[in-house]
Amino acid sequence: MFAVGALDAYFCDAYTDLVAATASSKSRQDSITLPEWVHDIKIPIRAVLENYDYANWRWRMAARKMMERENVISLSAIQSLFNKFFRKGHKFFGDALDSWITGADSRIRLFGISAADYQALTDHGKNKARENAIERFEDRFRGIFQRRHDCIHNCDRPRISPQPLDKSGTVVKVIQDVEYLVNRCDEHITGEFRQFLVNVGCSAATIAQAGY
Repeated sequence: MFAVGALDAYFCDAYTDLVAATASSKSRQDSITLPEWVHDIKIPIRAVLENYDYANWRWRMAARKMMERENVISLSAIQSLFNKFFRKGHKFFGDALDSWITGADSRIRLFGISAADYQALTDHGKNKARENAIERFEDRFRGIFQRRHDCIHNCDRPRISPQPLDKSGTVVKVIQDVEYLVNRCDEHITGEFRQFLVNVGCSAATIAQAGY
């Protein structure tokens, strides 16, 4: 439960950072052209109107307020928030999965195939293995998120009892897989957001300051 809670906090914070950095980049460099969907992001007006010691903190605080009551505890929620910032062919999770399968820390229980076996396949075989890997990956995290939901919302209700952890290492493996997902996503978000800023016309100086 703590691991999934930490995952939720990470993705809420990461989305907050992207929104705040996008808005502050526009305020620093008015000439950049943002996609129309950026203008549809709803942030609390009060947070924007507050006085801050640093002007661009208004965007960070507004984005933080926006996410205060949100949660990001599903792969579909992660895709919905972040894929808009990514280039075509670089979306969560199907587009990114190929490099994840072949990574040094790839796990068979997440993808149903080892990195070595995947690399040995023909192009046709890889396409089939990738389809299976996406399904396996989604099933794994759907189960993790559902178990967290059951533990939090069901265990203290009448006629509902805690369910056993019937396999050795279950908790350790869940924590490892949550950590894996967050680390891979963090790497991908970092690279793609920089490219997003480049594509909307940000200068090198604006990009360097985007996170501040």
